Amino acid sequence: MKAIGDYTIIQIEVNTSSTGLQVKDDGQGKVVSCPSHPELMGKMVLFDDKNKYKEYENYLIIPYKNLMAVIN
Repeated sequence: MKAIGDYTIIQIEVNTSSTGLQVKDDGQGKVVSCPSHPELMGKMVLFDDKNKYKEYENYLIIPYKNLMAVIN
């Protein structure tokens, strides 16, 4: 999957707690596509999780302007 224009595709991790609940790491994920800033590919980023984004499987499609920081 590839992002178009100023969008970024973020892979989010779903962790299973000790009680069996599946929990998403809100506000962070790994960049899998960002055509406007290819240097972010494979990096962990923080994004504004207060907005609603299009979700496809374990991916979020986020406007680049909603990224806040690169973790690594």
